[in-house]
Amino acid sequence: MCFLGFGVIKTLPGLDLDSSAKTQKKLETQDLKLETNFGNEISMTIRVRTAISSMKGYVPGFQPDPRENYLKLNSNENPYPPSPRVREVLKKTAYEDLRIYPDPVSLGLRRKLGALYGFPPEQIICGNGSDEILNLIARTFAGPGEGVGFHEPTFPLYRVLAAINGNEILASAVREPYANPPFPPEKAKVFFLANPNSPVGFSYPLALVTEMARKSRGIFVVDEAYAEFAEENALNLIREMENVIVVRTVSKSYALAGVRLGYAVAHPKWITEMLKVKDPFNVTRLTQEIVAAALTDQEYFRGKIRDVVATREWFFREAKALGYRMVPSRANFLFPQPPKQGRGKAFFDALLRKRVLARHYDEDGLRDGVRLTIGARDEMERVLGVFREILPEFS
Repeated sequence: MCFLGFGVIKTLPGLDLDSSAKTQKKLETQDLKLETNFGNEISMTIRVRTAISSMKGYVPGFQPDPRENYLKLNSNENPYPPSPRVREVLKKTAYEDLRIYPDPVSLGLRRKLGALYGFPPEQIICGNGSDEILNLIARTFAGPGEGVGFHEPTFPLYRVLAAINGNEILASAVREPYANPPFPPEKAKVFFLANPNSPVGFSYPLALVTEMARKSRGIFVVDEAYAEFAEENALNLIREMENVIVVRTVSKSYALAGVRLGYAVAHPKWITEMLKVKDPFNVTRLTQEIVAAALTDQEYFRGKIRDVVATREWFFREAKALGYRMVPSRANFLFPQPPKQGRGKAFFDALLRKRVLARHYDEDGLRDGVRLTIGARDEMERVLGVFREILPEFS
């Protein structure tokens, strides 16, 4: 039992609120109640929604203490710093201005994004990371009980958002060689397609994405969090089909994961509706200024993208030559698998012992390998040495 103000949280026997792991496990099957009594005048029992208590929340990549000296390759962060123009913004920021709310609709930033991609600001919405944008889409277009679809494996947040929203989850499996994915289900009000895929990294050709969008009877979302590392993107589909929404982020490509800025490009009537749903002042003043500055430095941006892609392709060839099973990637990460199947967790542990932090998913289609962010060339040379060193354990 835990006292909370005037209320008392009661749980069924055996629920240990001091252990987050145990709490999550118990909450998958049990209700959490809050009983309150204010001077014997009001008494109530509050229950957590079943959709929440029965779901697994999204688990982000582990963020170690920098002093622990891991080679951190588990969250798909850019290995290079952002544009030097970002530093200039930070130097010139007037701290007195921080008392004032930011532009609630990020209009200046939407104009810059629009100028970059050839769209008016009325076709763009900005959010607190692409996570918020995905949430806005689910809340705007799919009501409780209505279908939200996606392939699996994919970005786990899609399933989490659908569960929170009370949607019917319409998931379909895709497996190697990832060549013939199922089309969106007819009753999907929203269908999320991560392209390039996360966490595997493969990318569907634009012709196939176009066909899927045409077959979709609802909103077709192309989540392009990693599109800048690929050869193709779906932005032009927005000009051809009203049901297409493209979602992007500056976290990976612009090395700005710490400022949290995502955006969507869509038909203006959809943007108008999504603006009704978003939180007020959802993008900070500092974030808007930093991202606007980074967008002006396209030469720096393109150079760092080339560096990441070159390192990715080099590492792919070298690891494959050692005998690791590799899936071609169009993102800023790879999904290496040891020669023997079923050894993904042991592979993750072996890397961890060598202070290389990757990410392992205990999910169907993902257990055999790890997701490994592409670091700088010297970092990946170190990782390749570790791959070579531990290979006998998995051959």
